[in-house]
Amino acid sequence: YGANVGMAGRGTALARKDNYCEIDPDKVDKFGIPVLRFNYKWANEEIAQAKHMQETFQSIMHEMGAVITSKIPGADTLYGLEAPGKIIHEGGTTRMGNDPKTSVLNKWGQAHDCKNLYVVDAGPFVQQGDKNLTWTILALSMRTAEYILQEKKKLNG
Repeated sequence: YGANVGMAGRGTALARKDNYCEIDPDKVDKFGIPVLRFNYKWANEEIAQAKHMQETFQSIMHEMGAVITSKIPGADTLYGLEAPGKIIHEGGTTRMGNDPKTSVLNKWGQAHDCKNLYVVDAGPFVQQGDKNLTWTILALSMRTAEYILQEKKKLNG
């Protein structure tokens, strides 16, 4: 009797200036609100990660004595990388940093240009691995809430 085994891997999505989102001038949602348009291409480093994963998977299977029966993704399919956005943990649209020229938020998640606006979602994570961001979002949202309370006590907010 045989058994089927599958392997899949995910790498980190790199923060790159040429990957960005913008308001789509031609598309709206069901309420007539413009939607985001994502401009994203895989970096050579991301493709190299995928290639390394495929080679590692094949090596593991070979060492186990497996007979590979499925097609192995190659360069023609970017080594199995899905289209950007197909496998997704949305994040990275509101960069956090000290300089308002290069970031939207300060270190507390507060918008540089609108002091009563705080972002406590995955927006500040401009680079991330493949894992769900929930626990980090919760930690940063708690940190931001504590900051807001401290500022309120000082009558700064």
